Amino acid sequence: MLAAVLYGKEDLRIEPVAVPQLGPGDILVRVRVALTCGTDVKVFRRGYHARMIVPPALFGHELAGDVVEVGSSVTRFTVGQRVVAANSAPCGTCFYCQRGLENLCDDLLFNNGAYAEYIRIPARIVEKNTHEIP
Repeated sequence: MLAAVLYGKEDLRIEPVAVPQLGPGDILVRVRVALTCGTDVKVFRRGYHARMIVPPALFGHELAGDVVEVGSSVTRFTVGQRVVAANSAPCGTCFYCQRGLENLCDDLLFNNGAYAEYIRIPARIVEKNTHEIP
């Protein structure tokens, strides 16, 4: 598949990469729409993000698409469903999460790769921050 890969400051390349392999709780989404937000612009200009992306890395994190494969333990989603997946999910167990401050999570999981034909949505994001589009 083709994907945008960030190599550094203002160095973004479209190149072939392998279709992601799934773990038991992951889903594979065929990207239909990927959006550019302010964070993408900042990361592109700076060449990195302290917590979210370390080059070289797949780029982009806002997307909607179709589920094309589900991991063996996934029950909430099925092949063919249209979904939107947020780019992060809190751990639910750290000091901040236990106090309802998930945005400050010590172990916030990020996902990148929206500027690609397919993206793997990790189990934690599947469970906490992926939603069906009616």
